[in-house]
Amino acid sequence: MSQHQSEQNFAVTNPAQPNEGEKAARTSLILGIIGLFVLGIVLGPLAIMQAKKAERLGSKATAGMVLGWIAAVLSVIWIIFYSTRMM
Repeated sequence: MSQHQSEQNFAVTNPAQPNEGEKAARTSLILGIIGLFVLGIVLGPLAIMQAKKAERLGSKATAGMVLGWIAAVLSVIWIIFYSTRMM
């Protein structure tokens, strides 16, 4: 083994601890799923924001982004439908 190989520094990461991008992606997915059933008008945009944060940090968060948009749109449609039925 040469001197050069023994001096190389490798970044040691703990695979049990996800990085910030993965945490944001997972949070986005969870918020998107819950938002489909309750408080989509609030949780949908939060899921979208977390997905954008995850993507900024280098993690894919497509599912959380899509579920966030679906939750938000369905909530708006439900609010419009419900408010027109009350009139």
